Amino acid sequence: MKPKNNYMNIFNYFKETDSDIIEFNKLLGAGAFGEVREVKMGSKTYAAKLVRKEKSDNIEADHLRGSNIIKIVKMAEKEFEGQSYDLIIMEKAVLRDLGTLIRFLIGRNLLKLNNSPFTYIIGDNILRYFSRQIISGLEVLERSELVHFDIKPENILIVSGFILKISDFSFLRNLNSLKKGIKIPGGTSGYVSPEYYHKKEINSDVAKKQDYFALGATIYYLKFGKRLLNYKRDPNNNFINELNVIDLLQKEISLIKANKLLDKDFVDFLWGLLYYLPEKRFSFDEIYRNTWVNENRKEVTDIINSFLEGEEDKLMRELIKSDYILEKKAQIKSNARPKFKFVL
Repeated sequence: MKPKNNYMNIFNYFKETDSDIIEFNKLLGAGAFGEVREVKMGSKTYAAKLVRKEKSDNIEADHLRGSNIIKIVKMAEKEFEGQSYDLIIMEKAVLRDLGTLIRFLIGRNLLKLNNSPFTYIIGDNILRYFSRQIISGLEVLERSELVHFDIKPENILIVSGFILKISDFSFLRNLNSLKKGIKIPGGTSGYVSPEYYHKKEINSDVAKKQDYFALGATIYYLKFGKRLLNYKRDPNNNFINELNVIDLLQKEISLIKANKLLDKDFVDFLWGLLYYLPEKRFSFDEIYRNTWVNENRKEVTDIINSFLEGEEDKLMRELIKSDYILEKKAQIKSNARPKFKFVL
């Protein structure tokens, strides 16, 4: 049910009761439970997210610090006509979010490697660059025993310098505070793990693997331009269950593993993140030190650092060119490396 109040009225109420806020400006995004608007505080402009309190649990989010975690400048909570709201003011994304950027680049045909007989959206070196930054953000959560529970391209913002930052901590949970298990608080279809659908409590080790599965699903989207799984209702109009998800997941990964045009190390890494049994998914250490993730790190970083803000089109074209050269080198090296294997 939609809230009875106009969100702009609530934004203005926060402004009237907070001397730091000068004005709220254009709408940056909207959802079922809130809005994001540009806000001016002093001489700087930020993004202000207004969320109905029952859909917000930003525990410790304002204390998180890391180059790939969105910086929260200020948090406030107020009552307005009988409803509680959170206002979260954070650094503003220059290019919105990663999902928006990928859709924009696909639309302009900047990322389609049309010379390849197998159509995929971005090459491995660009994908590694994106992946390393998301992993760096997850490292901050890992150290603090926190789980995001809603990692997806739309929650990864792009700030100046083409830096990716994890945002939206609505489902953030602290595993240190658990007395028993935890029920998965939420997530997004196509990015949540199979165990989300059994609706039972999970322990802290399995809870951590939720972000790792979502990382794999995010990488899948960036690589192929579509969500990992197309969730459908069954003939009786019931939502899909855990066994259905596992079956679809195994079939999808089998198709990927059978594709000879994909880098074997990439496929093994993806499967390590998306394994249907959480206890067999990669640990964070396996993710961080993975061979595929760390391939061509310096070459791609040098290309990124050579471009200025506003030159994303040129940057992507240059990275695409580099993919042809660097991936050939990677293929030569991979032939001499032992491969990590999962068996269905």
